[in-house]
Amino acid sequence: MQARDIMTTKVISIGPAVSVRHAIAMMLQNHVSGLPVVDDQGRVCGMITEGDLLLRREVRLTSRAARAPELISEIDLERYICSNGWCVTDVMSKDVIVARPDSEVSDIAESLQAHRIKRLPIVEDESLVGIVSRRDILRFIAEAPTTALPRGDEAIRLAVRTRLRSDLGLTAQRVQVSVTNGQVTVDGQVESELKRKAVKVLVEGLSGIAGYKDQLLVAPVHSQDW
Repeated sequence: MQARDIMTTKVISIGPAVSVRHAIAMMLQNHVSGLPVVDDQGRVCGMITEGDLLLRREVRLTSRAARAPELISEIDLERYICSNGWCVTDVMSKDVIVARPDSEVSDIAESLQAHRIKRLPIVEDESLVGIVSRRDILRFIAEAPTTALPRGDEAIRLAVRTRLRSDLGLTAQRVQVSVTNGQVTVDGQVESELKRKAVKVLVEGLSGIAGYKDQLLVAPVHSQDW
């Protein structure tokens, strides 16, 4: 699945010279927590989000104590501009991560998680063509079809056996799978409660089983004493 399959194409954007108050009004009016900032050529030059506005001077009831000039750092100056600047370009984040329409959704999800951001502009030929947000990915997850198992106890057993090996590295020598009237039973030995829980999640996430019976034993692997 690619970005073009889930992205929002009717993107609400804003210009860098627009006032901060107008940007806030647009976010509130359209129920979004951030806006791409687009220059006169249609290129994405920044993002302005709720997070960029949390330290605004309007929020503080009293002014901060003045600092000696020699103690004012570059970071202090940047924060001052962000909290006091009147236009979007003063406040926006300029290092914007973007993706292409053919970018994989899995890669976009990893970028959102790694950079702790909520949305990614989608750019083609340097122009904004869409946006993918966390909500778009959640909608994709909710609508994704579940893994359907083949019918018949033996076919289900083989399918579960294959998934245990490919997903969790559990071979038939370590765990055994049996199926009776669609109910899956797994017994054997794993090295931790976490691995045991992972087996349960794997089996119960498969569509078509009648139930799951856990007969696994947990026996931690101890390192050899030297």
